[in-house]
Amino acid sequence: MINLLCFNQQQQIVFWGVISAFIFSLTFVLIGYFVIALPLGLFNTAESRLIFSLRCQIFPVQMLFAGIVAVGNGRFSSAAINPLANAESEAMRIHLRYLSNTKKAICAVFCRQFNPFYLFRYLQHQADSNFGKFVFLGRRVFWIGYLKEPIQRAFGLEVTLYPTIAVLIYDAYRVLFFNS
Repeated sequence: MINLLCFNQQQQIVFWGVISAFIFSLTFVLIGYFVIALPLGLFNTAESRLIFSLRCQIFPVQMLFAGIVAVGNGRFSSAAINPLANAESEAMRIHLRYLSNTKKAICAVFCRQFNPFYLFRYLQHQADSNFGKFVFLGRRVFWIGYLKEPIQRAFGLEVTLYPTIAVLIYDAYRVLFFNS
């Protein structure tokens, strides 16, 4: 059992951010699958499934490019135009960390979506139609939280992380215990 009384104030903020992100993620996934179930065309070939997965990456990649633009504009309009001058402001350092974290998150998303087992099952396509938007939302909330108060970035991080972990665990289970 977790004793919240032994947590300091910052740990409590992170803890409640993680819990609320878990509840939000679960709710978003359930709404996406059962309430807003988008009718998707039948994908008969691996190529059509791959193309659809690539198209769904537009949302996470937009957040990556938003980070690149923020860093580029910040560098252009400051003494940090020379990246070796160590003249980055606090906001610039946050943008750089956000960019680094987003690259890692997108790598995890790509590993999840282009896992061969995942690519060959139909369930993926309903998830892909919502997952890219979910990552977009999670990265956006992460970035805003980071800029507002770095300790408040947990919610956005977990919103991106939980669905990815769930699918990777499910895929590992299917690989280990089923041949199809």
